[in-house]
Amino acid sequence: MRMTNLSTLFWFATAIKVVALVLGAFIVYLAYMGYRRNASKPLLYAALGFALITAGTVTEGVLYVLVGTGLLSATAGGTVITILGFIAIIYSVYSTK
Repeated sequence: MRMTNLSTLFWFATAIKVVALVLGAFIVYLAYMGYRRNASKPLLYAALGFALITAGTVTEGVLYVLVGTGLLSATAGGTVITILGFIAIIYSVYSTK
């Protein structure tokens, strides 16, 4: 019975990651289209930031499940990528055209 609960939890966590990936990709698309429409460098950096945050979220699952790294290593790897995304977004807010 415990294995069934873990299996259900695994698929639930996977579904959440997929939803995060789809939403993140949509936000990146919108920011990139805004950049192309307005030729605004800050929007390009915002798109990059959201892409990195989305990649960081997905990277944790990929490293842990598919590559087989430890949970702490997978979390650290995903967090580093997410931090880079936040830095890009902060840069986009404070940069000038």
